[in-house]
Amino acid sequence: MSLENGLELRLLSALEAMEARREGLELAEDGLERALCSNACLLARALEEAGGHTPVFSDGRAVLAGLTAEEIGALAGRWSRFSRENDPGLDLPGEELERVKGELREDPGERLRWRVLRQFGVLPTEGRARAMRDRDYLWCLANGLLDREEELERLCPSCRARALEGCCPACGQSLPEEETGNPTFDLERFEALKEGKGLD
Repeated sequence: MSLENGLELRLLSALEAMEARREGLELAEDGLERALCSNACLLARALEEAGGHTPVFSDGRAVLAGLTAEEIGALAGRWSRFSRENDPGLDLPGEELERVKGELREDPGERLRWRVLRQFGVLPTEGRARAMRDRDYLWCLANGLLDREEELERLCPSCRARALEGCCPACGQSLPEEETGNPTFDLERFEALKEGKGLD
């Protein structure tokens, strides 16, 4: 979420939110300070410089020293609304889940990012994932394709032909050719990315 002063708020993982609450409890000396300290620790993790993903404050104590109580409350309120709007949670209705799935199905870029993150066991909220650009995802994809091609080159012609056949992941039977492709793969977009077009 972009702010008007060159900063932005980002969503937090469950672990980050839990760590913020724990840090807030350690900072607060009594119950009256708990909400303010918890919000300060939340902002220490959620408030970043726009584009650079660099935290503005090192910890909750730095937030308390650098912002007024009113500023902390206002920013925490904006983050709370932003979180509710952008993080549907696990109890969303079935039709909303289908809408989200449909949007992802029609977005090859998001599906590519998911496959790369899944391959390396990285969550999208991790710093290393948030620092990646389209060029980085393309680099991972291209290397994965090269790995696949090199593996195929080491096979004999007969085994290579079988490896290239689309097979059911459950029973191993060959699939019809029209069922083995990815209908959402944008070849034109991929070729443009290979040539360095449209990369940030």
